[in-house]
Amino acid sequence: MVKISFLGSCREVGRSAVLIESKKGDQLMLDYGVRFSKEARLPVEADLSHLKAVALTHCHVDHCGALPSLYSNHHRPPLFTNEVSLVIAEKLIYDMLKISRYPYPFGKHEIEEMKKNAQFLEVGMKQKIAHEFYLTFYNAGHIPGSVSILVEVDGKKILYSGDINTIPTNLVEATTSRIIPEIDAAIVESTYALRKHSPREDLEKKFVENTMGTIENGGKVLVPAFSVARSQEALMILDKYHYRGKLFLDGLGTLISKIYYDYPNELKNKLHYRKAMSKVNFVNRRRKRELAKKSNGVIVSSSGMLKGGAAMEYIKPILKDPSSAIYLVGYQVEGTPGRQLIDEGIFHFEEHNISRRTDYDINIKAQCAVKHFDFSSHSDGEELHNYVDNLRFTNHSKEVFCIHGDNESTGTFAKQLVNKGYTSVAPEDGETYRI
Repeated sequence: MVKISFLGSCREVGRSAVLIESKKGDQLMLDYGVRFSKEARLPVEADLSHLKAVALTHCHVDHCGALPSLYSNHHRPPLFTNEVSLVIAEKLIYDMLKISRYPYPFGKHEIEEMKKNAQFLEVGMKQKIAHEFYLTFYNAGHIPGSVSILVEVDGKKILYSGDINTIPTNLVEATTSRIIPEIDAAIVESTYALRKHSPREDLEKKFVENTMGTIENGGKVLVPAFSVARSQEALMILDKYHYRGKLFLDGLGTLISKIYYDYPNELKNKLHYRKAMSKVNFVNRRRKRELAKKSNGVIVSSSGMLKGGAAMEYIKPILKDPSSAIYLVGYQVEGTPGRQLIDEGIFHFEEHNISRRTDYDINIKAQCAVKHFDFSSHSDGEELHNYVDNLRFTNHSKEVFCIHGDNESTGTFAKQLVNKGYTSVAPEDGETYRI
């Protein structure tokens, strides 16, 4: 029987890692990420002495951040991914090491070994990794380069969804489970299983209308955004609805935006992307930052949850200005400064980091407007149910494992699927199942 071991992302979002093992003992690792809280930030330890390959769904650090630790000894398995995911993963891992005080067991040497062992796999191309052991990539619709992975082992077919989005964004095409062949089991994300997203077009229009109204009234707008995909999505939305004011991009998003230029085939509409980016002032030196601070315009800047980043350079005067606004455009994890700002109207952030040259101690009650426009790159509950319902199973048990969501989301999603006739469970970290 095929063994599936869940080494992370169980009843939480973070440290995604799923190990598939054949009856001969050959192993495949699907993702290998980190989490940013608690003491155990790496996946659960396991015997990986027969690891034949690693496959990466996308470059977010909760999926890729621990990958270098797999390349710290003489056994260095091939890493199957695509070029844009590898390039950005490297940047994000280095950035993670720079800003974190956690003692990760790897550094530059392991990252370079990870890169040396990377092999690029096209969507739809079947790749053999061992005897009766194959993997195939399918578009996941999450961010540029993101994939779902179909694993074929010992005659069984297992789908690992990774992070998925069945609603098209301005940056990437949506996915659909109808493209997946018949399977025996599915491992599906549950991030927004208990949520209902607002209609995308309505949300985009409200965001632009609010932004334009603030600018026309003499204020400025700070848009804290994730550097990967969300910053670029926000800029494309502003261009789509003909925003013509001053526009600045600061933080790591400037580098990611330039990387996307080099991989136009990973984008939904490369012409729209180039057009939107051509109107942006990239903040790459102090003079540009000072100009952005003085200008009456929009500043898109990391970090997306206001846990630091370039947004700290702008936030204090904006918080104190009733004519200005802060519009958050991504999910705000409980306990983050962004979440507190939305829930309580208070921004509190403290950071004293010598390596980053930061010395912040901010505690301000917002006088500016604060709104949340969640341009999610994950499917919501209804979309996740449709995704699973459109999968074709080879047997009546229809096994589904619900991961990558908090305890309530994964547990409830699994129960809902059971009520619909699926054999579904929300596994715990370290658990192993056989199919």
